[in-house]
Amino acid sequence: MKNYSTRDREKAIFALVMGLIAIVLAAWLAFMPMEAHTEPDTVYEMVNQRISWEGAGYSGIWGGAK
Repeated sequence: MKNYSTRDREKAIFALVMGLIAIVLAAWLAFMPMEAHTEPDTVYEMVNQRISWEGAGYSGIWGGAK
């Protein structure tokens, strides 16, 4: 039989218990149902969504300015 100090055994038990708590907590957070998505109070249009770049000298992302 090996000689183990009480302190080493306590550390091992503490580490085991903390590991088990971490595993249970991670599993609970992973499988916990999330809140349903709620609708916002106000919705704003995207700024400048109706701007036309035609005639502005922009020829697209591939370049070739004229």
